Amino acid sequence: MFTTFSGAPPRSSSDAQPGGPSASPATPARPKRHQVARAEVERLRLRVKELEEQLHTRGISSNVNATSLPSPSLSYATSIASSPGRLDPLREHGGPRKMWEGIYTSTAQSHETQYYGLASSFYFIGRMSSYLAKALQQPGARYHMQPNSASRSFASPTTSKRGVLEEVGVTTNGPTAEAMTGTQEDYFLSLFWQSYHYLLQIIDETDFREHYKSLWAGTPGTPRKPSALVDIVLALCMQYGIAFVPRSSAANKPQVDVDGDDATIAGRCLYRRSQTLLSAELESPSIMTLQCQILTVYYLCNASFQNMAHSSLAVAVRTAEILGLHLEPSQDMPRKDRELRKRLWWTLYVVESKTCMKLGRPWSAQISQVTCSLPADDHELALLSGSNFASLGADATWLTYNLQNIKLVLAARAVYVAFYDKCAEILGANDSDGTTLYSEPPHLNSCAQFLVSGMECLQTWLQNVPEGLKTQRKGSGEPFSTDRSPLDIELFAPLWLQRQRLLLELLYHNLTMNLYRPFISFSTTPTFSLQSAEGCATSCVNHAIAITNIMHQILTETDILRGWHEAFQWQWNATLSLIGYMLAYPLTPSTSSTRQAIDKAIEVFETFGKNFAMAASAANVTRDLTAKADSLIHRFENNLTTPVLTFPNEPRTLQPFDNDEFNTVHTQDAGANEPSEMFQNPLADSMDMAFTIDSFSNFEPMLTGGMDMSSMWNFAQE
Repeated sequence: MFTTFSGAPPRSSSDAQPGGPSASPATPARPKRHQVARAEVERLRLRVKELEEQLHTRGISSNVNATSLPSPSLSYATSIASSPGRLDPLREHGGPRKMWEGIYTSTAQSHETQYYGLASSFYFIGRMSSYLAKALQQPGARYHMQPNSASRSFASPTTSKRGVLEEVGVTTNGPTAEAMTGTQEDYFLSLFWQSYHYLLQIIDETDFREHYKSLWAGTPGTPRKPSALVDIVLALCMQYGIAFVPRSSAANKPQVDVDGDDATIAGRCLYRRSQTLLSAELESPSIMTLQCQILTVYYLCNASFQNMAHSSLAVAVRTAEILGLHLEPSQDMPRKDRELRKRLWWTLYVVESKTCMKLGRPWSAQISQVTCSLPADDHELALLSGSNFASLGADATWLTYNLQNIKLVLAARAVYVAFYDKCAEILGANDSDGTTLYSEPPHLNSCAQFLVSGMECLQTWLQNVPEGLKTQRKGSGEPFSTDRSPLDIELFAPLWLQRQRLLLELLYHNLTMNLYRPFISFSTTPTFSLQSAEGCATSCVNHAIAITNIMHQILTETDILRGWHEAFQWQWNATLSLIGYMLAYPLTPSTSSTRQAIDKAIEVFETFGKNFAMAASAANVTRDLTAKADSLIHRFENNLTTPVLTFPNEPRTLQPFDNDEFNTVHTQDAGANEPSEMFQNPLADSMDMAFTIDSFSNFEPMLTGGMDMSSMWNFAQE
């Protein structure tokens, strides 16, 4: 049972004597144990010295506490040089590098704070808010401008304003309070094929119709069988369809209060039943489960529940990975099924990327783990995909929009990652203790130069957009440009094609505008030229003007984007950029056109405001902010005594307080009955309209008696 090992007999003392019978001159004496240990210690000492020299050459302090986490680059180099048994478990950790940090703020009913990064609208609003508080010198003023949204009025789409579940009689057999007949369902489902279907391209129309038909295969006159996918499709289409219905108050004015009948939360009864049914599928998900989850994200975004949407995205990404959609589909599958899996994965990836870029938060889906290739868009596949749409010519089909949308977001994400990594690198090499670059103009300018060079990636994408997906311009104007030329709307093009063209161009302008927006700076230094940074600020406002001009013309002349929630949100995002630019650069060649664009933005909000309350509220907020910005500019132009400091060699720039003070405002002591200055300005009251990727959120009233509101608006520090 046991094996006996036979070893060499022990050597006698005589064996060890030089010249003894067992001595072998050709065999060197084995080093003693303490000699081996000393050699290993020396080797490690030399290795430590080598790594310290690498740290020094990289400009990183070698005097790091022993408990600090390693930097990714150093850990990577160490693991490569070491044996597999000595790999660093924290190789991919972010390490002790400095980051241009964002903001912690409350965005809904709760006073709990959430984090939003530098790229988010919340961070930009905070900077404008702080600036106005100083410029207006009105720390005690009370502004009553609270733009409303569903996430401000309701804790979730399925609760009442009292914060409890509404008595809507939802069961797995259907909503009794909002029971829909088969005819009504057919009406709203028809809206899906006319809107989201050809934009998302994640549902095979033939398969869905067969599935829906099977749900009615019971006794005539009885409700259909429940389906999570059908319910969320209906909820999404009710949200879209009800947005066409005008809503006015008793005084025949647009209603600005969000209530249970608002278009943004229409269909919430079906949304709730869909989520109930979906919860039973999470352990064994299917393609239909993922389709339902993606549409749920869109519903929540439209309803302004941005954090719920972000959380739902994380679950959807995990579902897709469970299904293996991040991997290249098997060749054993029919081509139609393979391509549907690809479109599902990349559509989800695009939505997640857009959301994370707008919120300034980390990614859930890591592209390094993805082997799934991009979906195809050829004519053969277009005929196999279950829908009948006309061809766009030799180089494009109805599937081409989805492919170009994916490529656009991938290009923007590449620029985004490289840009903010560069900012972190420059910030880490800076000796200052701040967590922004606004107090270091040379470094801010270096970041701007880097961004300008990286924008070539988006230009490369633009050069490859098929002509069939471009909305032509009148005169000599160019599509996707900022030349402000009017659109030449093709009268006899189908609605699906016109909408694809417009949404692709609006997304391009929106992504580009957001990449440039950090360079709208409310600080200037008269001794340093910020030509590159100011050029980026001008590019930002040019794209904001382009969005506004397109939206204004389309809503004035057509119904193509009427009731489209995402288009409204893009307009609000652009309006923030317009107002911020006008405040930061009151006397530039672009200021006048910026002011005119703001007037057009108000008209856009008024048009949308006839159908849902958030837009009407946004119009009121924009008017009030613009009036205050006009007042500041008027005082500046007339050389009146103002709290704003200016420099002789830069008379066009309002000089606010240092942005470092903005980042540390929450550390200053405040009296029990003295609200923080940061909140006593109009922009602080408009924060609930901050646009995220597909939604905007809301804030509690900025002034609540003697409450210290600084706890609601705290900026991240090291």
